[in-house]
Formats: sequence, C-alpha cells, structure tokens
Amino acid sequence: MTAYLEALIAELSGVDPIWAYGLLSLSAFLENVIPPVPGDTVVVFSAYLVGRGALGFWPVFLATCAGGTAGFLTMYYIGYSRGRAFFSGRGGRFFSAANLAVAERWLARYGVALILGNRFLSGIRSVIAIGAGLGGMSWSKVALCGLLSMVAWNGLLLYAGLLVGQNWEQVTGILAQYNRVLVGALVLAGAGLAWRWWRTRSAERS
Repeated sequence: MTAYLEALIAELSGVDPIWAYGLLSLSAFLENVIPPVPGDTVVVFSAYLVGRGALGFWPVFLATCAGGTAGFLTMYYIGYSRGRAFFSGRGGRFFSAANLAVAERWLARYGVALILGNRFLSGIRSVIAIGAGLGGMSWSKVALCGLLSMVAWNGLLLYAGLLVGQNWEQVTGILAQYNRVLVGALVLAGAGLAWRWWRTRSAERS
C-alpha cells in the first residue's frame, strides 16, 4: 500500500489540477470499497498541495467528499441489494458475517449516530455501510448522515494539513496512532459484547 501512496502522491504533484481532483475523488471512493487504500493520507497531502497553490481548497474538499460519499453508498447498496446470504458465501471472503452482525447490532442500538460518526471510525467504515444496507436503513438517511460525516472528517484533515504545511506527514503519524488506539478500543468493545452474549446464553440454559 506504500507503493500505491507514493505513486499517487507523485501523480498529484505533477498532474494537471483537473486530473488531480479526479484522482482525489477516485482515491476517496476506493478507500470505502477497498479499505486498505489510504484515502485519509491522500487528503492530508492534498492539503499540502493546496497550501502551495497547486490545488484549490474547495475543489479538493468537494472532490474528496463526493468520492467518499459515493463509495460509502456503494457499500450500503451492496448490503441492501445482496442481503446476508451473499456475505455467508462469496462476500464473506472480504467482510466476515460475524463483523457485519456486530455492525448491525450497533446500528440497531445507536442508529444514525453511528452513520454520523462513521468517518471517525477508521477500519470499520465499510462494515458500517454494509450493515446499514443489511438492516434496511433509509437510503436518504444514510446518504445525508454519511455526507455530513464526510464533510466533518475531510474538513478536519484538510485544516490539519494546511496547518502543518510541508510537515504533512506529522498528521499521518497522528492518524496512525489514533487508528491504533481505535482498533484497541474496538477489540475491547467486541470482547465485552462477546462476554455479555456468552453470559446471556449461559443464563438461558441454566
């Protein structure tokens, strides 16, 4: 994935701005469909290019928000149209049924709040989108909340990238630390849910 990032950064640095905005939008889209794609890092680097005057702030902001929202809704549609059976079969190679079941439970509990916060939950954004589709959540509600989440997150990343300028990699380092803490918290939350489920089942059997 490092090679992908380096190649994309090289393209963004020397390509015509119109093509750069298209690449940014595509990267934001793919980051939802293929989670290992480092969309957040690309957004931060694009802020550095904005600071240099190579790209415009609003075109970058709109391109990344549009691409990211389109990717999120694509995963929602896959969950909505294919259903649980798909992820019990071929789709399970990419998104496990167990993870999707957890996402559905969280969506049932937190509803639109989870969609609103999805961009701040790196690593499970696609799972949340698919879970919303599996649960039959309203398309308009998912689209609006997903867009608002994208606007808040990308705005924060672009602002941070503009602040640090040439030291934009500092932001990616902070993002990496944030993601590690988040993954640890999610693992603990998942373990807590599994323990609670086990206790409930044990109580029912006794």
